[in-house]
Amino acid sequence: MYDVAIIGGGIIGCSIARELSGYSLKVCVLEKASDVGCGTSKANSAIVHAGYDASPGSLKAKLNLEGNSLYTTVCKELSIPFKRVGSIVVAFDEKEVADLNVLYEKGMKNKTPEMRIIAGEELRALEPYLAEQAVAALYAKTAGIICPFTLTIALAENACTNGVNFFFDTEVQAVYAMRPGEPRFVLKTNRALFETKYIVNAAGVHADAISQMAGGDSFFLTPRKGEYCILDKDQRNLVTTVIFQVPTKMGKGILVAPTIDGNLLIGPNAHNIEDKQDTRITAEGL
Repeated sequence: MYDVAIIGGGIIGCSIARELSGYSLKVCVLEKASDVGCGTSKANSAIVHAGYDASPGSLKAKLNLEGNSLYTTVCKELSIPFKRVGSIVVAFDEKEVADLNVLYEKGMKNKTPEMRIIAGEELRALEPYLAEQAVAALYAKTAGIICPFTLTIALAENACTNGVNFFFDTEVQAVYAMRPGEPRFVLKTNRALFETKYIVNAAGVHADAISQMAGGDSFFLTPRKGEYCILDKDQRNLVTTVIFQVPTKMGKGILVAPTIDGNLLIGPNAHNIEDKQDTRITAEGL
């Protein structure tokens, strides 16, 4: 009998596993892939956001700010690289400058530190290769970059060293309550049955399916896919910070960002898909 069974071995599942490994608990992680970080955790922008764009007063705003501040300590403990390169949201006209002011006000309400609007020579000094049409930017100094592969693996290894059991190629197929009204569950997988007192649903894009297995129907996830271009390391010096467009209703838009390993990342686009397993790259997308 486990105290806690975590479904999903991505960055969230492994982070929770590491945290729980510091307590006197019997914990396991059930991952359907052959290793950790094989889902969304291996395919994202790898950015630690400063926290200015979340809705003030929301849980997301609170956790974004707290999570950002934790990265320095956590990465030092795990001996993995993390760089606070900062980020800018670039405005190209007066309407977008007004949008920057809205973001700035949200950031102030969220208590985002070291954030200001820059323009002119200060903007050019920070990003000399920025298009001439750029008139201003919201600069957030605490934004950072990380390697999501390295981080997820380090979290998992630390949790494993501390006694957490990891089961790979283990897909949860059903969730049963042992006794109605009690926190006791049986997880049926393709390999074995696992008994646990509590379940943490960290199944990423499949979290809604796990929730439904447990009798929940409060949310449904619509999968979205994005495509990136990764440029060679000889292009790294073209940017200093993570560069964002002014966000729209569809999201943050295309970004240009340095990677922790010295490459340059451009993307992503974003579009809804029907198949959650569809990770194909298309010529049209690129």
